[in-house]
Amino acid sequence: LRAELGPGGNKLPDLSSVPDPALETFVAAVRAAKRQQRKMLEDSAEHSLRLVPMLLRPAVRKILFG
Repeated sequence: LRAELGPGGNKLPDLSSVPDPALETFVAAVRAAKRQQRKMLEDSAEHSLRLVPMLLRPAVRKILFG
């Protein structure tokens, strides 16, 4: 769980008393939330690119996303 949460995972209290199935369920929920957040950010970025003139979109996309 700490690895899944990244640097913020170090701030978690001791979870040794939490049953493994509960932790696994929580980790799965965290992963699903991360996937959903990533998808929403990608959709938002694509939607924002609609404001850029069509001929400039490839260059702007390259600047923004590498």
